[in-house]
Amino acid sequence: MGWIGFVVIILLLSADPGYSQKRDTSRQAQSTHSLTEEHSPTKAALLSAALPGLGQVYNKKYWKIPILYAGGAFVYYLVDFYNGHYNEYNNAYAAFLNNKIDEYNGITSEEGLKRAKDFYRRYRDLNIIIMAGVYLANIIDATVDAYLFNFDVSRNLSLQPTTLPAKKFQRVPAVSITVRF
Repeated sequence: MGWIGFVVIILLLSADPGYSQKRDTSRQAQSTHSLTEEHSPTKAALLSAALPGLGQVYNKKYWKIPILYAGGAFVYYLVDFYNGHYNEYNNAYAAFLNNKIDEYNGITSEEGLKRAKDFYRRYRDLNIIIMAGVYLANIIDATVDAYLFNFDVSRNLSLQPTTLPAKKFQRVPAVSITVRF
């Protein structure tokens, strides 16, 4: 074994400093675990699905609620607007086909009324899809916020745009990550 073996054993044994007493981390681990369990992403998603904005209340992101309802109200207004015009032109188209009218809002052909009816139907349907997207975005936002509820965003973490030198007199865009202890 010799001299080299003796040095290797001493280095290996000194690499792990021994402690006479170990800290009891079971209580600390339980309290940390219970904090993360209390804020459930599933609960946030279900609350947002039941009533849009309720998941944001659960996540304490109150400022998002007016944005959510303003967006939903605007899209609802567009659905109502296009649906009203669709019904109007659909009735006019049906009346034109039954020879009850000859003209409606300056449109004197069957093709013109059909195009107008289809235009308003298309945009009504598109806005219904957008409304469903706003509803799903509400649920996804509440779920992601719940997952990141205990995430530490402090001054010790930063992400900053910067540039790096590449070739002579050229710089390349980059991102600098800074972690301070």
